[in-house]
Amino acid sequence: MGLVGHCSRHSELPAGKVILDGVFTAADDKQVTVLIGLDLSAAFDTVDHRLLLDRLPEFGVTEIPLCWLQSYLEDRTQFIKMGQHKSHATEVDVTVPQGSVRGPLLLAVYCSPIADVIAHHGVKYH
Repeated sequence: MGLVGHCSRHSELPAGKVILDGVFTAADDKQVTVLIGLDLSAAFDTVDHRLLLDRLPEFGVTEIPLCWLQSYLEDRTQFIKMGQHKSHATEVDVTVPQGSVRGPLLLAVYCSPIADVIAHHGVKYH
């Protein structure tokens, strides 16, 4: 089964063009094409801190920088405030703070195994 593939030679092209090129190439080769979209828009809200911290050493983050990131992620709380009213603070242990410079990088580290899972099943991806 041919699927839309990841091709580094197309890295400067828009993703849509690369995907369509893969679909047309597979069709020309009489292969079946399956297109699956993965929406990560809510992924920031599902990052497990312990799993993320365990994964960071795979990317060379150890010792003091790892301790800094652990301190950054642990003991976080959030609350809602409307006018003079404020909710009780609740501990947050499954999210990466959004709007920060390091948030997207931490999310990428957290999601990094997905490429290995896809490749393990012999599927090409973009």
